[in-house]
Amino acid sequence: MNILYGILAFGMFAYTVGYAITLWKDKNKIGALGVFWVACMIAVLPFFTLFK
Repeated sequence: MNILYGILAFGMFAYTVGYAITLWKDKNKIGALGVFWVACMIAVLPFFTLFK
């Protein structure tokens, strides 16, 4: 079950980073940095909550 959660978290991280890249290319730098920060939290927080 942890593998499924890991794959799901990676998918959400990849999608969010892709959106941040799109924002960066559209010259919305502050929005891209905010979305990238959210993506980093998506990548880090499951290790503290799900994978203890």
